Amino acid sequence: MKKLLALIVLLATLVALVGCFGYGEVPTRGVIKGNVYTNEYAAFTFTKPSTWRYYSDEEIAAAMDIAVENLGDKYEEAIKNNPNIYDMMVAHDATGTNISVSYENLRRTLSADISMNKYISIMKRQLSEVEGVTVTFTSDGDEKVKLGENEYTKCTCLTKMYGYSMTQVFYLRKADGYMTIIIVTTAGGHTTAEIEAMFS
Repeated sequence: MKKLLALIVLLATLVALVGCFGYGEVPTRGVIKGNVYTNEYAAFTFTKPSTWRYYSDEEIAAAMDIAVENLGDKYEEAIKNNPNIYDMMVAHDATGTNISVSYENLRRTLSADISMNKYISIMKRQLSEVEGVTVTFTSDGDEKVKLGENEYTKCTCLTKMYGYSMTQVFYLRKADGYMTIIIVTTAGGHTTAEIEAMFS
């Protein structure tokens, strides 16, 4: 499971390149109450099944190798000063299915003006260059999905690494100089449609 989590973090941060600086509206941290995660910035809620668990800030900080304070009162500062930062992670440990929500500061990585097609092209190239990882895209941005109040560009791929075989779905939305990135990883037992229904 630790290798699987490391892979998810790796795939989510590969597009962190060096770019210019500046800020739009800064994403705010979502809030978890019981089984429900509410993200006002991204305008959606996610309700987890009772058998799933949300990762603690300590677990997320350890996965990103950052101080846990960056996920608390210093979140706004951290999101301005880091190319990519997580907001939430949730998992069903029995199957390995998990979901992460993160933001990429495009002014620190690529460009706030980058097109979605160019972003996806760079993401695909970088994933293909990871040693020991095989990534095969079955859809590459031609599908749009509404999660909550906003529309996301959906990319799906089959990923193989460390003997694991999993389906990953990237939901991407660019606004305010940031890319909201929702990654759904299923290693068996759950369908994309079931998971999308957990958003409202």
